[in-house]
Amino acid sequence: MNLKSATITAFLAFVALVAFALSAEAQERGTSVWPTKAWEVSTPEEQGMDSRAVARLIDDVGTHKHDSVLIVRNGRIVADAYYAPYVAGIRHDLRSVTKSFVSTAIGLLVQNGKLESVDRPVLDLFPDRPIANLDERKRAITVQHLLDMSSGIAWIEQVHTPDESLSRMYASPDPTGFVLDQPMSDAPGEKFSYKGGDTYLLSAIITKATGQNALEFARRELFVPLGITDVRWGPIDKQGVVTGEAGMRLTPHDMAKLGYLYLRNGVWDGKRIIPAAWVERARRGGLATDFGKYANLWWSIPDRDAFMALGRHGQSIVVLPTLDIVAVLTGVIPDNERRYPVSAVIDRIVAAVKSDQPLPPDPEGEAALGASLLKAASEKAAPVGPASDLLGEVSNKTWRFGDNDLRIRAIRLNLLGDSPTFELTIYSDKPGGREVVLSEPIGLDGRSRRKRTNYAFVANKGRWQDNHTFVLERRFLGNGEMVFWSMKFEGEQLNLRFKNTDGYETELRGETVN
Repeated sequence: MNLKSATITAFLAFVALVAFALSAEAQERGTSVWPTKAWEVSTPEEQGMDSRAVARLIDDVGTHKHDSVLIVRNGRIVADAYYAPYVAGIRHDLRSVTKSFVSTAIGLLVQNGKLESVDRPVLDLFPDRPIANLDERKRAITVQHLLDMSSGIAWIEQVHTPDESLSRMYASPDPTGFVLDQPMSDAPGEKFSYKGGDTYLLSAIITKATGQNALEFARRELFVPLGITDVRWGPIDKQGVVTGEAGMRLTPHDMAKLGYLYLRNGVWDGKRIIPAAWVERARRGGLATDFGKYANLWWSIPDRDAFMALGRHGQSIVVLPTLDIVAVLTGVIPDNERRYPVSAVIDRIVAAVKSDQPLPPDPEGEAALGASLLKAASEKAAPVGPASDLLGEVSNKTWRFGDNDLRIRAIRLNLLGDSPTFELTIYSDKPGGREVVLSEPIGLDGRSRRKRTNYAFVANKGRWQDNHTFVLERRFLGNGEMVFWSMKFEGEQLNLRFKNTDGYETELRGETVN
C-alpha cells in the first residue's frame, strides 16, 4: 500500500470513528430525558419498580419529621411525596447540601478554564493578603484539599459554643482573612475534618476567579442550563462573597436536577457542564469518614455505588448510578432526633427495583402508592390536652419584653373563637428601625394552620401543656427547622422559653401592659 492509499485509509477510519462517536452521543441524547423545563412523570412499574415497595418507603419516612421524598428513575419521577404541613413548590433550605453546589461551581471553573488545576495552592490565589500563622503546611493547602475537607486548618464546628469557629468567621469584618489566618492542626490531605471555613474559601475563590459571587456565577453557568429559575442563596458579605457552607434554597424538583447532572456524568442535554473526572471522584470518594468516604464535597459509599449530598435536619440528594436513580429528601428533624437513615433509603430503593425493563401494570399497587401520597399530604392530628382555665384571661392580653437576642418586643394571644391567632411585634436593632407586627394563625386541634405571608409560608399549632403553660410550635415551611415557644403565665408575667431544632435556647420574661 502506497503512502497516498494509506493516508486515505486512515482518513476513512477516522471518519468512521467520528461518525460512530457522534452517533453514540446522539443516541444518548435521544434516550436520555432532560428535565430542563419540567420533570416527566411515570408509574414505578413503567420504570421497572414496585409501586407497593415505594408506597411502604413513603409511609415509613413519614414516621420521621421529613418534609418530602422524591424518587426519579430513568429521568422520570416515580414518587413525589410531601408531608403536611409542607407542600409542593416551596423552596427548601438545603443546609449543607449547598456545599455540593459549591463543588459543582468549582468544577465549572475547571471546565471553563478559569481554574487550571485543583492542585493549585490556595495561598497563590490570594497573593495580596498577609497570612498569619504561616508555615509549610499552610503553604501546601490546595483547592482539592478544600474540596475534600482535608485542609488541616484548625477549626471548631460546634454550634452555640463560645469558641465555635463558624460564628466567629461570620462575625469577622474579613471572613476570608479569618479562615486563612487560622493556625494549622494537621498537614493538608492527612485526614478528613468537616469545616465550613473550607467551603467559604472555595466561594471566595469563585469570586476571585470570576469577579462575581458564587450565586451570580452559578446562576449563569449552572442554573440556566439546568432550567433552575427559583433559587435563593445568601447571605452575601461585605466582601461580595456568598457563604459556601449553607444558605441555598431550592425546591425538591430543582435539587434533583443537580443529582441528575451527576447521574449523567456531568453532561446536560448534550453539553458538558463539569468534567467527567469530577463526577468520578465524587462517586468513588476520597478520605474515609465515620460515614463512608468524602471527596469534592460529596459523601459516598463506593461499595454500594452510591454518593450523596447531605445537609442538617434531613436534607439529601442521593445518586445511584447503577440503578439510574436520583432520590431527594428534605426535612425538619431536630438534632437530637433520629432521621430516616440514608442507608435505609438506599436499601429500600434497591429492594423496590425489580427490572431494567418495564413491569406489567399493577393498578392495585398504584392505588396503594396514591393512598400513601394522600396520607403524607394530610396532617395527622397531634395529641391535644384540655384547655386551660386561664384561656379567657390570657386571650387578647399583650406582654412586652425588654431588649433581647430574639428582638421580640411584644406578644399578644387570641385563643378564643374559631380562628385563634397570635401577634408578634419585632423591633429593629438598627438606629431608626421600625417595629414590625406579625399576625399568624394557630391550630388548636393538633393540626397546623397555614398562611402565606410576605416573609414566609408559616404553619403553627399550639396546645396546653398544663394549666399555666401554652406551647406553640411555629414553622416557616421550607426553613429546615422548627421553633418551639413554651409560654408560662404567672399572674401579670409571662415566662417565655424559646428553642429551635438548631439547638439554640433562650428564656425571656415579659410583663402585661393591659
